[in-house]
This record gives sequence, structure tokens and C-alpha cells, in this order.
Amino acid sequence: MKRFTILFIALLGIVAFTFAQTDYTMFDNTYLTVKTERYKEFNKAMSEHNKKFHSGDGPRYANVWWVNSGTNAGSFVWSMGPVTYTDMDSFDRLKEEHLNDWMFNVMPTIQSIDESSAWKRKDKFSYNLDDENFNKLNITFYSIESWQDYRFEKILEMVKNVYETKKYEHTFSVYYPESDLDNERDVAIVWGFNKWASFDEDPQFKKDFEEINGEGSWTTLMDEYKATVKGRTSEIWMLIPELSGNTD
Repeated sequence: MKRFTILFIALLGIVAFTFAQTDYTMFDNTYLTVKTERYKEFNKAMSEHNKKFHSGDGPRYANVWWVNSGTNAGSFVWSMGPVTYTDMDSFDRLKEEHLNDWMFNVMPTIQSIDESSAWKRKDKFSYNLDDENFNKLNITFYSIESWQDYRFEKILEMVKNVYETKKYEHTFSVYYPESDLDNERDVAIVWGFNKWASFDEDPQFKKDFEEINGEGSWTTLMDEYKATVKGRTSEIWMLIPELSGNTD
């Protein structure tokens, strides 16, 4: 999505540099397609790499997820974080030993790197940021009409208000990419879960929304949604602990 003119981007860059903060949550995600004949080698190489270079509780920590559904089904996602840009300056990701292990042990098993991007969480629009351990993620990516970000964010504020008012047990996090992506993934909303049975629960959100915002408010919200969102796509990620870093 083309959000800014070149001059506006430059000005924002100066402001961001001047007022940069480190109290945020960000993940560095890379989609990987593995060669069909190299899965065993990939499992071994990725597990050993992460246990050696991306374990512990710090910003280097990396999880590996398998995409269970969606356009990228069958791909793996290597996800490092939570990490900040300042964290990245504190360790050399291209250190020779680390780079050699990745290039000569992991990469020969990879058919393609399909996407690599950092995603930063917007706590203002997210609900219940307690540290919960989920082994599955339901992620919906949204493509937003040009210059309509502010309208979509008002939708997010209203959704969060319902969650907070009703004190839902389910949580969600809103992430924005740090760079524009060709596939127009402008916003990601992430719901974590552990049991597939959660999809069988009777949804009450529409009823609760109108109870809080008044009769007919749901239709108004849907009209605003249609005018703001160009499209969406969803994926479910499943954690693969044996390929991820070790937290012990």
C-alpha cells in the first residue's frame, strides 16, 4: 500500500530516528520453502542452528512454525524475537561462525526464501498482553485501502473496547510490518490458541458489540470495514518445538 510521498517518508524517518523507543515488541519473520527431498537434513540443520545460536530467553531466541493453512501452507516460518533494533545492534547476526552454519548447513536444504520482514506490535490496539504460551497462531492479514489506515484503526479501537468491556478470555495482538510488502500485507491480527476445539465455540462478538454500541451499530461497522479493507487472507501456524531454540 502506497502510504506516503517520498518527502513524507523522509520526514517520518527523521522523526523516528530522533524519538526512537525500545519499549516495543517486534518479531523478525522469514518464510522458508524446504526442498522436498531434504526435510530430514533441514530438521537436523535447523534444530542444531537454533539450539546453538538462538536459544535462551534473550532477543536472539527463535521459534520455528509450520504453516498449516492458507496461501503459504507447507512453508516454515523462522521467527526471532521479541527483538528491538537496539537489540540487533548488540549482537552481530553476521558473525562468521553463525553465518557459516546458516549458509553451509541450513541453506542447502532450502528451496526458497519467500518473504522476510519485521513485524512490530501495536499495543494500543491489542488486547491482553499477558505472556501466554500458545502452540498455534490464527493470523489474518489485511490489505488496507490507500490513506484509510486511520479508519481501520478506529475499527480496531472499537473491537478492543468490546473485548475489554466483556473481559474476554481470548487475546489478540495487532502487528504492522516495518516495510511495505509487495503482497500488500498491511496489518496482521494474531490470535493465539492451544486447542482446535476453540473454533467450535459459539461466537458472541456481534451480539456483544451491539449491546455496547447500540442497535444497528454492527451494520455501521461492517459498512466501514467494507470501505476500508481491500482484502484479507488467513493462515494458521503450528509451533515445532524440536526445531526451535531451547529456553531451558
